[in-house]
Amino acid sequence: MTRQKQLILQIRSRLALADKSMGDLGEALGLSRASVSARMNGHRDFSFSELETVADFLGVPMRDLFAFDAEVVGR
Repeated sequence: MTRQKQLILQIRSRLALADKSMGDLGEALGLSRASVSARMNGHRDFSFSELETVADFLGVPMRDLFAFDAEVVGR
């Protein structure tokens, strides 16, 4: 599995744990749902500043988004 896919799975998992939607994430990022969807489907990369916002939105340190622990991503 690529790092990008692992990152996306981590974000999806943490969104679910926080009971937040991609629409909520889009609002936090100032992006449309379609733009968030493109990133969450791997068609576009998240920028560094977007990842900082994602981490803040989820209430986790940014490094936790890159903690590809099998337990966290549900494998």
